[in-house]
Amino acid sequence: AVVVVGTLAMYLFRLDGVGISIVRNIPEGFPKFAFPSAGWDQLQQVFPAALTLALIGFSEAITIGKVMQQRHKDYEIHPNQELVALGLANMGGSLFQSYPATAGFSRTAVNDQAGARSGVASLFSALVIALTLLFLTPWFYFLPKAVLASIIMVAVINLIDLRYPRFLWQTQREELLMWGASVAVTLMAGIWEGLLIGVALSLVVMIYQTTRPHVAELGQFPGTNEYRNITRFDEVETRADVLVVRYDASLYFANLRHFQETMEGLIRKKGKALRLLVLNSESINGVDASALEMLRDWVDDLRASGIILYLSGVKGPVRDSLYRAGLIKRIGEDHFFLDVQPAIDYYDNKKEDWPAQFQAYAIQTNAKGGLDSPLLPRPQQEKKPEK
Repeated sequence: AVVVVGTLAMYLFRLDGVGISIVRNIPEGFPKFAFPSAGWDQLQQVFPAALTLALIGFSEAITIGKVMQQRHKDYEIHPNQELVALGLANMGGSLFQSYPATAGFSRTAVNDQAGARSGVASLFSALVIALTLLFLTPWFYFLPKAVLASIIMVAVINLIDLRYPRFLWQTQREELLMWGASVAVTLMAGIWEGLLIGVALSLVVMIYQTTRPHVAELGQFPGTNEYRNITRFDEVETRADVLVVRYDASLYFANLRHFQETMEGLIRKKGKALRLLVLNSESINGVDASALEMLRDWVDDLRASGIILYLSGVKGPVRDSLYRAGLIKRIGEDHFFLDVQPAIDYYDNKKEDWPAQFQAYAIQTNAKGGLDSPLLPRPQQEKKPEK
């Protein structure tokens, strides 16, 4: 109705003469079919721009798809399928001299407001566009561009979710800053610039978080085998001669300095009474070559200081890396435990409280034979009672 009324008003009162912009001529018919022809020099020239357009187009399509997925719980987006669909669409469109195709935020919003629920809506839209190009283009000569803009604005405004920045303010304020910076740059400079800023800020925050991860000194709940952060639970108990630490990140070259400085600070805080350091490794998902080199020197430094190092809850991939680097033997095969409490009991000479096979489980590795390696004793199977 808005399109019809706006077009009639423009035609009857000739409002284009007072400065209102109209669509004017739209070429009739379909573009000609032709195979793209380009030499090697042309391909080299357009490749950077094509790569940029592909990245922006795919990012925009996935972003819009995620928005639709949040609005419609029965809809699920598959990025791989979207990538294939965009690639095939652009390959087909290139035969008809088309612009690079991707999902449009405003077009998607209009489609959603119109009640579209499946891909059939796109087929219907394509049919209408085809009929329009063939027979109806003269009727759009007096269509005001402001009318088209109003349709898009009304549809898009419903997709703006002000609850999300409020949620970020309450939960992750650094993400709110990234969101605000990306939106501001997009509005002032463009989509590509906004995308670059968003990706760059995300990388900076991710690197910062991984280089300075959370570290917790753990204490024991009285009467239990549970160990928790001493800064969160006042009732946990610690010992002067034992330090239990949990490091909540993988060890790699960028956070090694933080690891060493944090450990040195906690050891100094404990004082000369410290004899045992238990590193709870449940949150360490991996170690790189630089970390393995650091651990080798760190183990030697602790031993020279008279401090025993135990590792608890070491994950399989980490054990494999330690094994390949020779660190399991260097640390001590009997210094690995499934949990913190067995480590403390072993230190207190309560070995009988934990089956011997648990020790083998704690240092199991798939590297170079795993349990069949000479390094590890195979856990003894329980004998079945005779019938």
